[in-house]
Amino acid sequence: MLRRSRVRPWVAIASASAAISAGVVLAPSTFAAPAPDISDAVASLRGMACGPLRNDPVVEQAAEIINRLEDDYVSHTARQQPISDPVPGLKDLGYGGSKAKLLLGTARTDADAITAMLLQGYDAFADCAYRDFGVSRLRNEDTGLTFTAVVLAGP
Repeated sequence: MLRRSRVRPWVAIASASAAISAGVVLAPSTFAAPAPDISDAVASLRGMACGPLRNDPVVEQAAEIINRLEDDYVSHTARQQPISDPVPGLKDLGYGGSKAKLLLGTARTDADAITAMLLQGYDAFADCAYRDFGVSRLRNEDTGLTFTAVVLAGP
């Protein structure tokens, strides 16, 4: 049984994400892709009484970090177990809220991964305390799996 590391990977992974966006090539087994379908799905599930969810770049960064850690774990390259509580990481990244929910989906197809993620968090979308969200989608060519992550966050 693996023990959850006390070291927070947020700062190191955020730096790695910045390096990747600056032109460093990702490992061939994993690539990130835009997640407009996920963003659209999340935005469409929000009830009218709460107002729309806002895509927040810090929350998006947290979703990307969590999703990469999930992919590393499944690929047996992780140094720790995946993150289940996004609040500490959001705080490390500078987000001011104190409430967050992580929704994950993993499947062989994009549609199934998105569906799994949406089913997992069907009740969270109606919680008006969540105001911001971030999404991530990764495809691991070695395993054939698509990983989706949504972080809902609020004050």
